[in-house]
Amino acid sequence: MSGQRRTTRWLSPALALVIGVTFGAPPAAASPSPRPITSAAAARVAALPHVALAQVATPATAPAPDKPFLKTGKGVLALALLAGALGYTAYSLSHDRVKSPLR
Repeated sequence: MSGQRRTTRWLSPALALVIGVTFGAPPAAASPSPRPITSAAAARVAALPHVALAQVATPATAPAPDKPFLKTGKGVLALALLAGALGYTAYSLSHDRVKSPLR
């Protein structure tokens, strides 16, 4: 029996198991609903003046527009690490020290 056929024999059931567990999980909507608001909490909210509720509902200032991720320091660092990893991969593939007849 060839090596590829042996690998396929154990890989197929493992892959079927992973797919079955992934798609066989119950959806999040099937989880029980959270507890309803108690009457004590509803009474406290009803006792608040309408002015206080209006202040809580509307923010005082609008949020600043977000900067694109790749223009932040973390984004530049991520791109530099990605470029370094790709460069090292290309270098190591061309300078492989293993000289095997099977490669």
